[in-house]
Amino acid sequence: MFAYSGRSSGCQSPNAVKRLHATVTSPSNAPNSKASTVPISAETYAKLISLADQAPLECLSITSRTLACAKTLGYNQIGQIRSTPASRLAGDLGQERADELQRALNDFGMRQTGTAA
Repeated sequence: MFAYSGRSSGCQSPNAVKRLHATVTSPSNAPNSKASTVPISAETYAKLISLADQAPLECLSITSRTLACAKTLGYNQIGQIRSTPASRLAGDLGQERADELQRALNDFGMRQTGTAA
């Protein structure tokens, strides 16, 4: 089971999806706060992650140059970056931009799901 704080979000600001991810935590990582949490199933958690994957790249804290480069190559959503192997991102965007995206995903609280190609 996972815990969800019940706050709603949408990507109306660059930090909205980050706030969503911060509110969804596993019980071992749940902060000791006065905010009430509601247990959710792994299936619901997966749906929330899927929604986060649909968020636009603008939700990540990346430079405008990296954003423009990624969008030019057709990377428009966080999930597209997460599911692309690191080696492919490096080939498409260059190692520096790929590293920036990886750091942004880590800062966002998400990890890349793609495997090395």
